[in-house]
Amino acid sequence: MRIREASDRRRSRNIAGARWLVSALLALVAVFVAQAFTAPAVAAHPAVPAHALPVRTEPAADAILGGPPPQVKMWFSESLNSAASRIVVVDPTNHEVDARDSRVSSADPTEMVVGLQLLRPGAYVVVWRTQSAVDGHVTGGSFIFRIANVDGSVPPVPATLPSGNVPGAAGFGASSQTIDAATVLQTFFQWLALMCALFWVGGVFWEVWTLTERRAPNAVVGLGARLAARRFLRMAPYALGGALLADLGEALALTEQVAGAWRGVFDGHFWQATLFSGSFGVYWWMRQLTLLAALGLAALALRRAAPEPSDRELAEIAGVEQATDEQPIPSWTRGALDTLRHTPRLPMRLGEYWLDLKPLRQVEVALAVLLLFAFTMSGHAAATVPSERTYAVSVDFAHLIFSALWLGGLFYISVVLIPAGRRLPERTQAFLLAYGVPEFGVVAIVSATALALTGSLNAGVRLTSLAQFATTAYGRTLFVKIEIFLFMVAISAFHAFWLRPRLAHALGSAAQARTVVGVGVAPVAANAASDSKAPAAGSGAPPSSDVHRLRIQMEDWLRREALLGVGVLLCVALLSLFAGSLTPAHATVKESAGAFHQTQVASGYAIELDVSPAKFGANTFTVTVTDAKGRPVQGAATLILLQSLDMDMGQQTAQLQPVGASAPGVYRGQGDLTMAGHWGVQVKMLPPGAKDFDVTNFIVIVGS
Repeated sequence: MRIREASDRRRSRNIAGARWLVSALLALVAVFVAQAFTAPAVAAHPAVPAHALPVRTEPAADAILGGPPPQVKMWFSESLNSAASRIVVVDPTNHEVDARDSRVSSADPTEMVVGLQLLRPGAYVVVWRTQSAVDGHVTGGSFIFRIANVDGSVPPVPATLPSGNVPGAAGFGASSQTIDAATVLQTFFQWLALMCALFWVGGVFWEVWTLTERRAPNAVVGLGARLAARRFLRMAPYALGGALLADLGEALALTEQVAGAWRGVFDGHFWQATLFSGSFGVYWWMRQLTLLAALGLAALALRRAAPEPSDRELAEIAGVEQATDEQPIPSWTRGALDTLRHTPRLPMRLGEYWLDLKPLRQVEVALAVLLLFAFTMSGHAAATVPSERTYAVSVDFAHLIFSALWLGGLFYISVVLIPAGRRLPERTQAFLLAYGVPEFGVVAIVSATALALTGSLNAGVRLTSLAQFATTAYGRTLFVKIEIFLFMVAISAFHAFWLRPRLAHALGSAAQARTVVGVGVAPVAANAASDSKAPAAGSGAPPSSDVHRLRIQMEDWLRREALLGVGVLLCVALLSLFAGSLTPAHATVKESAGAFHQTQVASGYAIELDVSPAKFGANTFTVTVTDAKGRPVQGAATLILLQSLDMDMGQQTAQLQPVGASAPGVYRGQGDLTMAGHWGVQVKMLPPGAKDFDVTNFIVIVGS
């Protein structure tokens, strides 16, 4: 007796400790979420680049030097993969003039340097290409510098400068996040890997914390959980193998981008650059090793699993189904409130269930969490600046966990639970939906709420204005994702608080209306069913028309919700593809050749922008500011921000200076348009005595 009491006390202490631990973890997540609204770092960096972009260069862009520089140095926003990052310097004839010793500094992984030959006066183009050591993304660009003549005169910029294929670059030329076959293939494999991984992780979480045979509310739901667990064991190796192959496909596509051509995938140098240089390779290998370990564990679990239940056993268990007395159909509001009332118990339930797990199952859960962590650390969140990395990674990791709980749970219901129940009589299938799926309700509500919060925080970091929802591919994809998410929430509410209560009511009504003993029911079970005045629903009990109709509707809506979840994951992969499209909001496009001229109005001021010659290379930017009465505005602070709309090359900033008394209200400066195509030009003007800038946005078509 004393031994049992001591065991009970020890178990109570363990449960209390587990509850405290899970509650503390959830509180920590809440702290990170709350920190997002007050973190000064996020405010200071409203749009965090997800690539290694240049921060500073020596010589500076458009610099005019008195003598030849010994080298070119560049500093970037992220650590560089030394095996896949390079600088090439060419003259106007496309002849390479650097010392062919481009390298990443051993002392500073964000610094890249290349030596130069003894250069003569003239114009030179610096072409760079980098791969982030954090998230693996490839980015490139170029800029110009000039060396003055001995007499002090400045050589003009040639009318035609080299672009495209640069000699000596070996795939490291000026190209970036353009959408080509490799980037589309990479996006597809990212989507496939994420879908397979979330299906497996969601299934593990479901069988640990949502519904198992042991913790089922009755024998019939327990039987359905047992059949589903057996089916999941058979499907898990396919999901894990699919994720492994998708990761390999993603690495293949990324290697092509690093090499600059498909023939590069046969060169071990580029594979070494992708998978063995930088933290992206480290976490890619973590994903692969975790998936391999999970695959081995799944094979072991399948070998040790209990045999499939026979049809006779299924009939016997289904025959003793606990009947449901007819009850009034609750309103959807009451159903929602009941679910919310059970939500505070979720941490305690997680702790209790964890203590009941066998060691192999605990290892499986640890592998599932480790896999999600590896996905997080090989994504955009890990590429943020150090001051924001803890916040970004924490929010992204939480977002991925709750995605696995909700989306993975939906995949489990539609692909595992419902098909597994096909071996049961139809009325028993309805019973499984009516009394098994509700176990998922609390997890779904908590996960959907957390996804809404963490998704909003990520969007707030990425987007700088609401207009970007309409003007950028990233914003439009994010808008579609949000709409799909809201539609999924509506479907969840519909089948959880409208269809399911009616299905339970129909089951009770059918049980009250007739007395049917199922096939294979033992006499004791039959008597128990008769005493309850609600007969069993075994294979001999045909379902009523209402039960059949509501069961079909429940299954259809659950499958539709899971299918929309697949769409959400596709949007996630596309957001990675379109990350380079983020740019300030733009006005109407003006398709023009040669010099650009356009006027816009902001806060009563007319902002007139002239760009000459609006071609690749150095350009003169002239801004004329007049007030509502047409009078020139003098003494304003005026600057421009330049950003390519065709590839993610970061922003360039130039301060415009007043021309002088001869041209009041006119401000002028130089800026580099380093490639042909579409450029966004944002003009920020601070009138005298004002506290806030007036902002106008233009799109300039740049010729070659």
